[in-house]
Amino acid sequence: MGYGKNLKEILDQKGMTVKELAIKAGIAPTTIYSIIQRDAAIRFDTALRISNILDIPINSICKDNPYEDMETLPKLPNDNRRIMIDAEKKAYISARTTKILKKFDYTELPIIDQLIADLYVLDDTARKDLFDYIKMMKRNHSDERRVKELKEIK
Repeated sequence: MGYGKNLKEILDQKGMTVKELAIKAGIAPTTIYSIIQRDAAIRFDTALRISNILDIPINSICKDNPYEDMETLPKLPNDNRRIMIDAEKKAYISARTTKILKKFDYTELPIIDQLIADLYVLDDTARKDLFDYIKMMKRNHSDERRVKELKEIK
């Protein structure tokens, strides 16, 4: 059984429809139907939204986890009405991203800013390719001291 079938089974167990999940996760229903029908792989960012809504482990619906330790990731906002999304984004950034940015040397910040801007303009395929490349680089070139520091950031 593939990830699309797993997702359908989980939806059935939780008594939730594809349309309900789509609304709560902010994902097009056609995307979810496509995943289920083709029993296709699910992009990590989509799987993260779905797993937060369904309160399930992400690896039950996605194999492409760019993070080794999900404990280090804060949960995505779960505001179904999307009313407080800007405040939640600010809290998300303040809670973790700002602490990570402070680990960089001041002279590296313009490069980090440019990387974020470049990532933003990429299409989904290019983003996935970039995450795959980073995952491979991380396996082969991680600095153990930095890995330890990152795990300590909450």
